[in-house]
Amino acid sequence: MTLPARERLLEAACKLFYRNGVHATSVEDILDEAMVARQSLYLHFQSKDGLVAEFLKLRDQRWLRSLQAFVDAQAQSPRQSLLALFDFLQSWFEEPGFHGCAFINISAEFSDPGHNFRLIAAQHKQRLADYILTLCIAARLPQPSTQTRYFALLMEGAIATELVTPGSQAAIQARQLAIMLLEAVSPTDRRT
Repeated sequence: MTLPARERLLEAACKLFYRNGVHATSVEDILDEAMVARQSLYLHFQSKDGLVAEFLKLRDQRWLRSLQAFVDAQAQSPRQSLLALFDFLQSWFEEPGFHGCAFINISAEFSDPGHNFRLIAAQHKQRLADYILTLCIAARLPQPSTQTRYFALLMEGAIATELVTPGSQAAIQARQLAIMLLEAVSPTDRRT
């Protein structure tokens, strides 16, 4: 069954914008990949920028859903949930289509911090931080807001490192640092 034009455009955008970036992907590239007429793009998204915004929103939903499903399936305790964040990253890094974080990448392409794409990227990072905060609270960490920032920073650093240096083992090393962080904030609980 063939997808409707709107979904084909979005799937083409997901593939091409993530792999090549926004500036390097032309409207023609998207139309060819989606096998739709030009008017379909303008009918459903009004412009390339409209398609980029929808791509980012869809990427946000899919990526966070994948992360949460992975953590839920892997972890058997609240602290293991925090460590599973890094296991998820390692699994993601091993995928053949890994091209880093779409939100970091797009922020690098658009330098204006007030640009709509940068705002969508910031919203994604906030949703990720909100999720990490729920894990820190469930793990009963003494300063969950502070630890949330630390775990988010470890994740971001691992993603950027793996993008620049494929095969870096950054997720594994970030996981080791996360264990050290957990031990430092509550050394008596060793159920990680």
